[in-house]
Amino acid sequence: MKAWTDYPFTWLGDTAGKEAQIREIKVISYDDDKYCRIEVCGREDEIKSGYIYQSEGRFGEVPIITQEQLKLLVGK
Repeated sequence: MKAWTDYPFTWLGDTAGKEAQIREIKVISYDDDKYCRIEVCGREDEIKSGYIYQSEGRFGEVPIITQEQLKLLVGK
């Protein structure tokens, strides 16, 4: 599932706690609680679903991905 995040990835050179660039990501799976496995810049990582957005933008500016959308990924 295509989505976006502005979550800081230190392994990409971002600084934890500082504003990071907005990146397109692929949501691979959802743990049916709050964490998602994602692919960003060709590498997999795990972040909280609240940092995953339906469109390009920042937290509070664009809607986060919904539980209904994430439920489609459970078990994948």
